[in-house]
Amino acid sequence: MVKKVAALKARQNLGQVMNEVALRGDEYIIERAGKPLVAIISIDKYRMLETDRVSALEAVNNIWDKMREESPQVVEDTIDEAVKAVRNRIV
Repeated sequence: MVKKVAALKARQNLGQVMNEVALRGDEYIIERAGKPLVAIISIDKYRMLETDRVSALEAVNNIWDKMREESPQVVEDTIDEAVKAVRNRIV
């Protein structure tokens, strides 16, 4: 469950927030002046996101290596097509 909390309240209840994140799997959005500032997530979720980020960068590097001989316009067009395809799957 994602919960929103003001920065002052989060600071005052940091131990409780940490327990809810670590033990219950809750996630927190910390707001300042009503605007989202940071998120608190479990270490497991952070590690998963980091692994996904590394995998994505490796995929981009592989594509870059394969397209090294192509013009920048061809590379950009290919990237645009890939982004559109991903966005269509999400919607």
